[in-house]
Amino acid sequence: MGKQEQARDAYTKVFPLLEKEPRCSRVDWERHSLYINIGNTHSREGQFTLADEQYKIAEQLGNDHIKAEEGSKADGAGMVNGAKRARAFALKKSGKEDEAKALLREVIASQIKLNEEEEAKKKKEAEEAAAAEA
Repeated sequence: MGKQEQARDAYTKVFPLLEKEPRCSRVDWERHSLYINIGNTHSREGQFTLADEQYKIAEQLGNDHIKAEEGSKADGAGMVNGAKRARAFALKKSGKEDEAKALLREVIASQIKLNEEEEAKKKKEAEEAAAAEA
């Protein structure tokens, strides 16, 4: 058994420990990390299609949080961007550099937007707190 296969085996053994855990951002980050790591093992072996299958699952975990009424939008966006970053590096490794660059530009634009939204939220909260004290 090669190193990448051993790593996949180790990551896969963690899933049963998470099966009975509720869907929440903390546990889904664990799941997300496992899928990304499994995908990375495939990427290191030059198997982009197999890697991308794992990245898509990781990305879907994030989309589930974004779409859920009670979901953590910030965590969901972080998971989506993390999966896209992993996919971009795998694309580059598989010789698809233009696709990788386009995807990374998308991730950067998304992260800038998220940062701006977070700053606006903090500013609004500070203004509301100051108004409440007045």
